[in-house]
Amino acid sequence: MYKPDFRRKASNVPILSKQDIDHHGERFVQDFMPEAMKSPMPIDVDRFITKYLGLNLEYQYLSHCGAYLGMLVFNDTKRLPVFDPRKNEAAYIRVPANTVIVDNSLLDKENEHRYRFTGGHEAGHGIFHAQYYGYNRNQISFFSREDDLPIVKCRAATIQNAGSLKKVEFETDQEWMEWQANYFASALLMPRSMVKKLVEEYDGDEFSKDLLLTHIISETFNVSLTAAENRLKSLGMSTPHRLSV
Repeated sequence: MYKPDFRRKASNVPILSKQDIDHHGERFVQDFMPEAMKSPMPIDVDRFITKYLGLNLEYQYLSHCGAYLGMLVFNDTKRLPVFDPRKNEAAYIRVPANTVIVDNSLLDKENEHRYRFTGGHEAGHGIFHAQYYGYNRNQISFFSREDDLPIVKCRAATIQNAGSLKKVEFETDQEWMEWQANYFASALLMPRSMVKKLVEEYDGDEFSKDLLLTHIISETFNVSLTAAENRLKSLGMSTPHRLSV
């Protein structure tokens, strides 16, 4: 398996630029699914999480209102709070270390794009942020409160708005890591060189180029129009005006 090399802050937060994450994303795709670096195609997110990264994948209702789309549990946890819709109350479950939990609502067909991006997002946390959120199970744990569990819970608003914030707006370690996980999801699902290939091969109407390319990228990689549009912008491959999609 590809092992990315990168620097960290004293707090264990990775130091990663867009270019770094794009590079690592392509290296992962090349190692996991090399055919996807020859011709643009959807990445098998579930298989990347379970077979390649070796993470567990489970499904729960993470809140009563859809506030959270995904979660990564880094260490064995005896009392993880989830929501039980049958009893309309919180429940507590045991979860083994290295488990990605996706909200049950994303299993609906109409949420497929959100499901795939959430999976890529949680994979990014697993790759880059285990040293920050996890702890050595052979040492005494100081995690005593629910808020201190060795997990990262990802809010729907953060994942849904992926690409809409500039890095300069981030202040906390958590905000930086959410940005890193979001950008990795884009880099994994839409490898930079494959997006560039689609842009270079485009021979349609120039006036509607951005709009049509957004649809092409969305359909080719099985991602949302918003994710496709943000990817074009982040790679500097779209015109300055905003698309109406």
